[in-house]
Amino acid sequence: MKVTEEKMSSKKLGVFAIWAIGVGMVISGESFGWNLGWAITGPLWFFVPVAVAALMYFGLVQNLIELACVYPMATGPHTYVEKAFGKKWGNFIGLAILFEFLFATPAIASSLGEYLGFLVYDLPMSPWIATGFLLFFSIINLFEMHIGVRFLVVLTLLAIAELFLFQGAVLSSFKFDNFANSGVGSLDLQGFVAAIPYAVWLFLAIEGISLMTNNIDRIGFRKTITRGYNLAFFTLLTLALLVLVLAAGGIDWSLPESLGILEENHPMPASMALILGKENFLVQLFTFIGLFGLIASLQGIAFAATTQLEPLLPVVKNKKISKRVLASSLVFLFSLIAIWSSQTGFLIEVSVFGAVCMYLVVSASLLKLRKMDSVITLTTSENLLYRHTDFNPNFSAFNACVAVLISLICIGAFAYLQFQAFIIFIACSLVYVFLIRRN
Repeated sequence: MKVTEEKMSSKKLGVFAIWAIGVGMVISGESFGWNLGWAITGPLWFFVPVAVAALMYFGLVQNLIELACVYPMATGPHTYVEKAFGKKWGNFIGLAILFEFLFATPAIASSLGEYLGFLVYDLPMSPWIATGFLLFFSIINLFEMHIGVRFLVVLTLLAIAELFLFQGAVLSSFKFDNFANSGVGSLDLQGFVAAIPYAVWLFLAIEGISLMTNNIDRIGFRKTITRGYNLAFFTLLTLALLVLVLAAGGIDWSLPESLGILEENHPMPASMALILGKENFLVQLFTFIGLFGLIASLQGIAFAATTQLEPLLPVVKNKKISKRVLASSLVFLFSLIAIWSSQTGFLIEVSVFGAVCMYLVVSASLLKLRKMDSVITLTTSENLLYRHTDFNPNFSAFNACVAVLISLICIGAFAYLQFQAFIIFIACSLVYVFLIRRN
């Protein structure tokens, strides 16, 4: 019995592990995607949608901290929604989260393929490289969660080192005129709408921490999850701002080849190559280490997609094939099709849409659950540690309302940009919630 307890305690997540999970799942947003936003607004004005996205994520993080403390045994954001609005809404959010992680997986894999293709001077091989990494992580994700977390921690630390290498390498070439007068893009209402998904992409998937909160030690739970979540958010915000400022200021936008950065899936090594020359040792070293950031995110996102899909699948009658194996296989198959048939920008937009649908309903759930708090029965089975009344009501309400409002703006932006995909998502949700899940 003593050995079992020691094994269980070793699997508990602390502040460092939570921080690493949050940063690791998101850090690919610093590696690519933002350049597609630059193509719309230009580097300087892109900070407007970035500021809006950061405000939404700050509110969301505070919402998730409170919800995790009140419902520590929750297995994901859909649990909070079920408690507030019932199982149908919980099922809908489960599907939205699946869309988020499912579409993010091939987007990250595509960029990873291009990074390595750039390194070996063979970009046409990028889809094949992406396929190989997807297959590898599909196998990795069959194992227990704590094995993946340990792997993710190592990759996250390497990814952060890579970003600091990039910042140090381009700092000497930084010119404020490059940053402020790129001559690329402009900001108006339509430009803001088109760019907001790529700003959200910089932070997308930090909520993946909520899939693992039931593995956090109950001793000092609130302090642990608060510090872990907030450290992850502010680390990502700081890294994003440094990358966006230094990359834009280091590029000479008067050169025609600089505009190619706006279309690449590997904008960081491509921008370094423009500044230092592709043969420069730092460019080669950065690209190699940069792979770890993408690997960290791909491992975390693919794991989250598999974990989210698994409970949505019907019972498998074949004893040789578990639901975990089936879920991992389906994620691999979908990602494979997406890599070979879809544009990265489209994958990012659909992933962001699934995410903001969840943000909207989760934040609304917090508002409702706070009103229900007086009639919530604290049961031993739920092992609740806190009540909503333990949190500042004005701070909670403000953060929830901000997240709701900005999420609605993002949903409207997606409906405008990808109307057909929006209709397909709504149709799939209705079929799943009212027909498939019901049966």
